[in-house]
Amino acid sequence: VIFSAPTQDETEVLQEASVRIQFSRDLDQSTLKGRIRVTYFGGENVERGEPVTPAAELTFQYAGASRVLELKFTKPLEHLRAVKVELLDGIMGTDGQALAPWTLTYSTGGL
Repeated sequence: VIFSAPTQDETEVLQEASVRIQFSRDLDQSTLKGRIRVTYFGGENVERGEPVTPAAELTFQYAGASRVLELKFTKPLEHLRAVKVELLDGIMGTDGQALAPWTLTYSTGGL
């Protein structure tokens, strides 16, 4: 990963903003499904009485020409929440090399 928007630890991100991640090499698109996870995290979950960390529902699209993965949420994220985006083990480049698992954290803004 060479770039993301939002950036690591960014705050006041719009609740309806998509996440864009750019890579230094091409990805095998067939290895993305089931290997992207977006959840709310931190002490907020306990404070809200959530026994399980809720996951955000999303769709994604990979543009090979620009090597950009874009995540779009099916509904706006909750306000004032810490968000964790994870690219999990098993994502592969077109060269057969594995992408190291990667995490982005940021916070949404208020209403």
